[in-house]
Amino acid sequence: MAIIIMHHEVKDYAAWKPHYDGDAPRRENAGFKEVAVGTHSEKPNRVYMIWEGDPANIEPMLKDPELAEKMKEAGVISKPEAIVINT
Repeated sequence: MAIIIMHHEVKDYAAWKPHYDGDAPRRENAGFKEVAVGTHSEKPNRVYMIWEGDPANIEPMLKDPELAEKMKEAGVISKPEAIVINT
């Protein structure tokens, strides 16, 4: 088990958040449990998502073409990056 901190930039957090919430089943199917979601204190469109789960499941989930399309629709404007903290 690990803590995964995903982050990326979005055009508008308020517009992005409903898309993210609606995609919860994908994260659950990948074995991720959400811990927190929020924005950087000084950059309101830099989004951080904190999950618990197996880091081996990150790459397969991010390579899903359907997810790429959903992220584009949601206004994601940078490549997602992951920080893994082993616990």
